[in-house]
Amino acid sequence: MKKIYSYIVKSLLFSMAIIANILVNQGQLFAQNAKIKSILFIGNSYTAVNDLPNWLRLIGESQGDTFDVIAYTPGGRTFSGHSNDPLVTNLFQQKNYDAVVLQEQSQLPSFPLSQVESDCYPYAKTLVDSARANNPFARIVFYSTWGRQNGDAQNCVNWPPVCTFKGMHQLLHDRYIQMAIDNYAWVAPVNSVWKAARDSSQMNLYQGDGSHPSYEGTHLAAVTIYQTIFHKSLKSNCFVGPVTSDDHKIIARNSQRILFDSLNIWKHDTCKVPTEFTFTSSRIGDTFSVSATATKIDPRGDYNWYLLENSKVKHLATGYQLGTIKLLANSKLYLKVKNACGTDSFSQVFSVLNIPKIQTPNKIKTILIQNATELIVKHSENIKDVKILDQFSKVIFTKNNGINLNQTTINISRLTPGIYFVIVNNQLHSRMMIL
Repeated sequence: MKKIYSYIVKSLLFSMAIIANILVNQGQLFAQNAKIKSILFIGNSYTAVNDLPNWLRLIGESQGDTFDVIAYTPGGRTFSGHSNDPLVTNLFQQKNYDAVVLQEQSQLPSFPLSQVESDCYPYAKTLVDSARANNPFARIVFYSTWGRQNGDAQNCVNWPPVCTFKGMHQLLHDRYIQMAIDNYAWVAPVNSVWKAARDSSQMNLYQGDGSHPSYEGTHLAAVTIYQTIFHKSLKSNCFVGPVTSDDHKIIARNSQRILFDSLNIWKHDTCKVPTEFTFTSSRIGDTFSVSATATKIDPRGDYNWYLLENSKVKHLATGYQLGTIKLLANSKLYLKVKNACGTDSFSQVFSVLNIPKIQTPNKIKTILIQNATELIVKHSENIKDVKILDQFSKVIFTKNNGINLNQTTINISRLTPGIYFVIVNNQLHSRMMIL
């Protein structure tokens, strides 16, 4: 992935140095869902019981969506176990899955944070990276599971927060969201829909062990995962299996409300092309260049910054000039960006602030003498005013008192490393670099 974009612009205007400032104007994305033709489930018995993957496929067929499902769900399996299983590696390599649903062992994410950080998070990333290695545009969904019906009695003594459903639920909720944040992935909020259905009805979501899902529980998971992947509400003819119509309505209502009212919580806003970048500018003679470097990269797409438009420079009454350059985020081969959310187009605008013409050496001359702590400014005329600007055109130092001679000393020991511009008597004469 190329992260740096450079473009050289010929300037017939003044010889100028460039100080750039990113505007707050940020483009909007208009994404269409990519066609889902295959879904891979990596999990354990919570996925295997009642054949959740096939239940999802039947819901899809009832809604007009046809896709294949493949599942690998050994009982009690953790992300760590999956990460070290060659069968999982082979599954990722065999096919370009459009969506991958990942489900961790049902208790592990609710354990103390230090244990989750060592035994869960790194392996979640390994699985995500493995899925994207074969298809960088795959839609990665974390299937957030629920708390035990009466809490986790097995671990309650040593870890009291999981002694109740509520405590275990909240920890699972938070940890799955964190995994999505860490991996630019999505959450299927089965955990939250489960709690809402449990709180608002007498529906039996559990099997007799108080852990695994009943038919109603599996239907709840399938409905929520379907709406998460396809981003659309259910039609009235939805497949329900042995679940009653009344229970289905409760599940569908809660799933739609929780999912679509809070897409940002479930990290579905990660479809946006990252817009944060820094840039530098330089000038050689009458030619100047602007180099933009993306500082926030979406690992799912193959993005580049391309110059879309260089506007005419406008002359302002102050003597400054303001130009605007548009950058377009594109893939290498297509006019639009393809990513896990579909096909997007996006542009970012920033301004180029051009300082007036540098005075010719035979008329006005400035010499900068710099060491680690001081900057000595020597000028061919009396110094009335000195300003130091950073690369984003922000004035960070001004000295205009007590200057009567053609030399002054400025303490620069507190400046951070970077490029700075020195303006003397409101004329830009030179720049300095602090390493």
